[in-house]
Amino acid sequence: MASIKKLKTGMWQAQVRMDGVRASKTKPTKTEAKDWAAAKEHEIKTSVVVKTTSSTFGEAALRYEMEFSRGKKGVKWEQGQISRLLKMPIAKINIQKIERSDVRSWRDARLKKVQGSTVNREWNLLSHIFSTARDEWELIEANPMTGVKRPKENPPRDRLISDSEIEQICLAAGFDETTTTTVQGEVCVAFLFAIETAMRAGEICQMVWGNVDTEKRTVFLPSEITKNGKKRTVALSARAVELLALLPPTNRATCFRSNSKQLDATFRKLKSKTTVVDLHFHDTRHEAITRLSKKLPVLALARNVGHTNINQLMTYYNEDAEDLAKLLE
Repeated sequence: MASIKKLKTGMWQAQVRMDGVRASKTKPTKTEAKDWAAAKEHEIKTSVVVKTTSSTFGEAALRYEMEFSRGKKGVKWEQGQISRLLKMPIAKINIQKIERSDVRSWRDARLKKVQGSTVNREWNLLSHIFSTARDEWELIEANPMTGVKRPKENPPRDRLISDSEIEQICLAAGFDETTTTTVQGEVCVAFLFAIETAMRAGEICQMVWGNVDTEKRTVFLPSEITKNGKKRTVALSARAVELLALLPPTNRATCFRSNSKQLDATFRKLKSKTTVVDLHFHDTRHEAITRLSKKLPVLALARNVGHTNINQLMTYYNEDAEDLAKLLE
């Protein structure tokens, strides 16, 4: 509780005693003294009492992995990043002694090995570790990454896929529109299905027959398999339903036998048998959204592909000026 008293000099003195903290200040008026006392009490109430610790940042990162990462969908990615982080100089420093210069050194070292977009993704993880150490564990007063300049994001890929490239992939897989029994043929079906639906590789590989409705032409994706953790129902084109019908009968719950890593590896092998260059399986999403944008209004398109932010569609939308001119006729 604060006490305010007038001194012989005519000045007013405010004294604050709270939570073991004592402070006083002299002001020319009683009002100013009261205002200072109120502000000081608020500061004491909201301040973080930092505990002295010998923990390094690496030890804090391991604690974060055990207490927070293991409950996340992206646990494997975070565990991999933390394992890499433990080998870097910043991990050896006492977390209370890390300064902005240490963060800059980490940033610059990573930029020599990976692109800015990758560093920014890792940046988010490190920043959350520091914020947790500040807010949950009360080991630091401030996040040392605050005020440090982030690297620039890389330009988004705008790779589209030509009909000729699609044909080459299909030929390499031996795909001929009959029931697909080989892994290569099934991966080709997944490739064509992705172009029809804009679904990601992970969503396609975890898609189960029980969530596919061929009559309504929809497939339900639960939150556990979507990238943003939000469930959605994807509308299927007639061609997408035809592609699913090409898959061989199976007792598996999932429509496709490959997981996302196996799918990617097989796709790269197929591509190596062609003249196609600089093509990733994920480029099917860009191609699909560009195609769907000609058929669906923007809000329906965003809902179908799982974007809550309309601006995110600009990363994939790649309509050229000639096509836009035709829409003006």
